[in-house]
Amino acid sequence: MLNQVKNQPDIELSKLVALIAQYEDLEQADFKGYISELLYEQLLEANRDPRELELWNKIVNSPVQTPEEIQQVLRWVISYKQQYPAGPKTGEAREMEMQLQTSMAEAMRQKQIEEERAREQSDWAVLERGNYNALRNYKLKYPNSVHMSELDDLMWTNTNTIVSENNIRRYLSDWPAGNYATQAMEVLRSIPEWEKTKRSGDIFLVDDYRDNHPDCPFKHEVDSLYFNLRDELLQKMKEAPSEYGQDFISRLINAEIFKRWELEDEDLVTDESWEILFDTDRSMFPDIQNYQVENPNISAPKDCTDIYLFGTPGTGKTCLLMGLTGANGSGYSLNMKSQGGVYAAALQQYVNAGITPGYTSSNFVTIINGEVYENDKYNNMISHHINLVEMSGEEFALRIADNKKVSLADMGTGATNLLKNNNRKVFFIIVDSSKPKVKITYKDYIKDENGKVIDTTIRKKYVSQLDILNKFVSLFVLPENQDIMKNVDAIHFVVTKADMLGDKETRLQNAHDLLLSTYKGPIEQLKAYCRKTKRINYSTNYRPHVFTFSLGKFYLGDVFKFDKEETLNIIDTIRIVTSGLKEKTWWDKFKESIN
Repeated sequence: MLNQVKNQPDIELSKLVALIAQYEDLEQADFKGYISELLYEQLLEANRDPRELELWNKIVNSPVQTPEEIQQVLRWVISYKQQYPAGPKTGEAREMEMQLQTSMAEAMRQKQIEEERAREQSDWAVLERGNYNALRNYKLKYPNSVHMSELDDLMWTNTNTIVSENNIRRYLSDWPAGNYATQAMEVLRSIPEWEKTKRSGDIFLVDDYRDNHPDCPFKHEVDSLYFNLRDELLQKMKEAPSEYGQDFISRLINAEIFKRWELEDEDLVTDESWEILFDTDRSMFPDIQNYQVENPNISAPKDCTDIYLFGTPGTGKTCLLMGLTGANGSGYSLNMKSQGGVYAAALQQYVNAGITPGYTSSNFVTIINGEVYENDKYNNMISHHINLVEMSGEEFALRIADNKKVSLADMGTGATNLLKNNNRKVFFIIVDSSKPKVKITYKDYIKDENGKVIDTTIRKKYVSQLDILNKFVSLFVLPENQDIMKNVDAIHFVVTKADMLGDKETRLQNAHDLLLSTYKGPIEQLKAYCRKTKRINYSTNYRPHVFTFSLGKFYLGDVFKFDKEETLNIIDTIRIVTSGLKEKTWWDKFKESIN
């Protein structure tokens, strides 16, 4: 029969339907291959179960966009296959099931991506962009983030906020091929130079680095350090302008670290001091060290009162001598021709010019002879002969600092001859108000095995003024020094660099406070010794007087405006001490007449 059907290509659909109804064992699928595909499709449709058709239509017409929609259609397809294993769409159902399962997997993956994107965008919105660690954690959490380039930018910006070797290496670890990896490597190579410059604390080096590396990654740190150093330096210059010499100030100005008007506003320079600083040819002035000659046989003129200036190097003995030469003629006169007079005359040139001579040698002894004048009750002028003696601070201070045995007669080249003469004596102990320790620059002699000097080196050592003062005062009571101390009439203190102790109204009190707070031990020891002698400082109830001394108003660059007021206060004391010696009684004269 099927072959008959095959031989009838024009057979009508109704006849086929009638055959299926006539023969119970005949099914639609039996005609497949015997009739055309089109006719076979029509036959299938003509005899479809309405419920199968409804289910299939629902399958093919339902949306399959979301995972939930796909899941629902997939369930219907599986149900269709189970209910109609021989249904007209069973083959399609099997293919559709496979497609739906693939679509389901893709939809689930896409849903996860979208959910992750949503979470990422939420985290991105609240991300702490100034926190490197927060950015790094975000990068690790979202390795496929759409914000990767922005993360790179942000993490490099954070790295540049505080540039350090650790931070740069951290960035390179996180972004070995990042947008800034090449720049980071360059920064890494430049770090040692900057670290060395930073550690120096030298404003000139920092300024040079700042000029030579205008676009460096450390720019913020460089600028910050530069201005901090600049502010610190300005404050120090205001506190102690005399500590900053011509060469240093010239460098500051030439480097444009400070402008002239800035220094003028702080009263650190004036028109006059500026002219002296930059227009005075200092090479035309005498080299002070040429006049500071060691003389082991030095001696002082007789029948004078020897005024000794004791102090460690750098405490201001030379400046005090400058003051004494600068005020020469104001109730006293110094001999500028004999012995140390030429040295005094050289110092006077500096005072008149308003500049300091810079470093002076400190291992020699100088004597400047002079006279101090006063009028008696009849208005007759009386002169008192004095010798100003600048003692070597270096040799004595080094011996004390090195705990070597020392006596008053060992206080420097030529000190023995001077201190053991028969002249009356007054001691002025010089104390530097600016620092508890002072720097000593000295020559260290290198000798061969036979003791011959083969070379010298310049050495530096810091010594405590308190230590020196304690040991110095202790020398007064030693038996071997009594031949010297019997000729001492007064011992007083001069606190130098007094311009750093405030204005004239307060500096004397500040000097008192400084001595009593820092040097009370040796001062009390000195007072006790003076009382025991019943002679030294008799006119001041055995108490040492305190004098302040400054050459005047100091400006930057070793420039000052001389003020002789404090110098004359010291001269007045010298005048009182030298004229205050007890007048000879008839008994004194009688004793002299029989000696």
